[in-house]
Amino acid sequence: MQAVISLLPEPYNAQVERIWNHLEDRFGLKYIRITPIPHFTWQLGEGYQEENVLSFLNELALRLEPFEVRTNGLNHFAGISPILFIEVRKSVKLTKLHTQIWNQLFPLTLEPSPLYSIETWHPHITLAMEDLGWEMLDEVTAMLQKTKMKWRFKLDNFAIACQHADGKAQVEHIFRFGKGLTESFDCGLPPL
Repeated sequence: MQAVISLLPEPYNAQVERIWNHLEDRFGLKYIRITPIPHFTWQLGEGYQEENVLSFLNELALRLEPFEVRTNGLNHFAGISPILFIEVRKSVKLTKLHTQIWNQLFPLTLEPSPLYSIETWHPHITLAMEDLGWEMLDEVTAMLQKTKMKWRFKLDNFAIACQHADGKAQVEHIFRFGKGLTESFDCGLPPL
């Protein structure tokens, strides 16, 4: 799996990590640690035609300047087990940028996830999933309601995250707005 994400700036990165720690200490919720990177996702699939995706994201990041992103607070997705998250507000700028990313990356992605398509994209910062049961959702939500989660921050990056065979995820490339590709790390995934 590979995904285009945006990393959270400080102090929000640290705040999400503190929430994860608190949820693990108080409720035993630790599945989120499989992706130990506070972020929100633009698009994901089983793999990318990496050279083309790197070129596109580098060019896009070079043209962008940091811009404000806001969050709307706590919410959850329904399913077999709930997914608890901080909702990212879909501004006009965010929506236009997502549409551009989706349209450019769709033909370069092996099995793109329809959950991140233009019609269904719901940007969010995941707090708990998989090991969060419906029976504990109300208690977890009540505890987190005390934490301020309506944030404003400057978004200044894209990153590509990869997932290893053991399920753990890591950042593979970081693109800073106005600078392009600034950091790369070996993920060890075979090329498509």
